[in-house]
Amino acid sequence: MNKRILFTVAIFVITMMTARTQSFNGGFLAGIGAAEISGDRLEGPNKPGIYAGAFVNRYFTERSSAQMELSFVQKGSRKNPDSLDYSTYLLRLNYVELFVNYKWDFGKMFTLEVGPSLGVLIKSYEEADGFILTEPPFNATDLNGNFGLFIWLTERWQFNVRYSNSILAVRPHSQGQTYRWNRGQYNEVLSFTFHYTFL
Repeated sequence: MNKRILFTVAIFVITMMTARTQSFNGGFLAGIGAAEISGDRLEGPNKPGIYAGAFVNRYFTERSSAQMELSFVQKGSRKNPDSLDYSTYLLRLNYVELFVNYKWDFGKMFTLEVGPSLGVLIKSYEEADGFILTEPPFNATDLNGNFGLFIWLTERWQFNVRYSNSILAVRPHSQGQTYRWNRGQYNEVLSFTFHYTFL
């Protein structure tokens, strides 16, 4: 296993264990993500994927808290054939991603979140019209900005909608061209997850 992944998991496990002795809350999350790659000329999001992990958080004011989350996130892109275009495309990108988000409660049922995340690529697969592609390669890491909304369903259960976008390109365009801030291809994910908190 990649050393960066082991280090990230170790830090998260230590944090979870420390949470038991301090005023931290922890729990699990699971759901789906709808992903696309900006710059691939395909309209999206068009690639469903698994989104699952664990989290710890701590309130430092009555309404403000910080949350750290470690999740497995499937990203990528997809194109299925249709009556006008028989071409196919499939891109699978599997990441282990560490999130650090600031959360702010407003009202009794809603919480906003914003913050960065760092994903480590553990597997990639790309195919076009039945041919496996290997170039250009993807970067080993993916730095993202995230914005989301929690809806409190019960004291323990929350539903989260989150939008994530790469801050840095995950790989260059196939011809290496760039234009201003467009330095290559970027991951985009709209996720829908349920969060369960241990009390």
